[in-house]
Amino acid sequence: MVHHDPVLSAFELPFRATYYPFGFPLELATNSGHVQEAAAEGWGEFRQRFDTEPVRVELGVSEGGSTLPPASTFRSREHLMFLVADSENFMVCDFNRGFSFGWITEAVARNHAAVRYRFLTAAGSTLIEQRSLASVHCGLILRNGCGVALFGDSYAGKSTLASACARAGWTLVCDDGAGLVRSRPDRYAVGNPYSIHLREDAKDLFPEFQDRVPSLRPNGKEGIEIFTRELPISLSQEGAIDHVVFLNRNEPGPARIRRYSKDDMLRSFDRFATFGTPEVREAQWRSYERLLTAGIWEIRYRDLDDAVARLERLVDSGD
Repeated sequence: MVHHDPVLSAFELPFRATYYPFGFPLELATNSGHVQEAAAEGWGEFRQRFDTEPVRVELGVSEGGSTLPPASTFRSREHLMFLVADSENFMVCDFNRGFSFGWITEAVARNHAAVRYRFLTAAGSTLIEQRSLASVHCGLILRNGCGVALFGDSYAGKSTLASACARAGWTLVCDDGAGLVRSRPDRYAVGNPYSIHLREDAKDLFPEFQDRVPSLRPNGKEGIEIFTRELPISLSQEGAIDHVVFLNRNEPGPARIRRYSKDDMLRSFDRFATFGTPEVREAQWRSYERLLTAGIWEIRYRDLDDAVARLERLVDSGD
């Protein structure tokens, strides 16, 4: 007997796998090998670090093709979020259920970077964040186990400085997006050390990336993606934040560090806990407040290598 299913609620998604983005379990179901490959490229190197109920992401692929618009539209209310590129390419997230589903076209599925950035990561990471993390827009690097979180607005240079530190022997946790683990009482954070995203003009600072082709991220910004498995650098999925450093890279003269206002730091976090249920936002805010016990600084610099050396001095001597 054939059942009428005009909204494809029972459409078969036979390909299934479990991944561990940020160390948390995620179950993926799809009908496309391209989606599986994209997921493995983005999440395949993560290892499980947390024993939590898996979040679930189901992504169907339909026939046909379309050109994605430059950016997706995000809308959220209480425990629901919609991520819409167009009528054929979208995701829906239910935070309470830890579940997301969506559809993309075959033409989009062939673009693995677009599948990762605009659908899988956008939905899967959001589900994990709402359940377990407080997201912070920062890079996180470690020197001898001491964690330095690099904060700043878009284009402040977080990814560039984090990459330069990693090249100089630091351990990379993430270049531009960490998550404070809400269940812990300390300043412990997780990140994605397996890829770096840089603006195209960063090739002038990193000649080894000259051959990289730019792509669009979920926010519509263009940049280059580097898988760190190709680089001779140290990696970690996690680390404690001992210093919070706000970046100001437009200052002439030698790199210098000064104390930064705790009140200004807290105000900068207003942009992070902006959606989800009130209970989740309150838990996230408590995690942000724990960062007040870290060293809070601003670094003013222009030369990249000079900034790396100044951060090394901060870690090694405490000032």
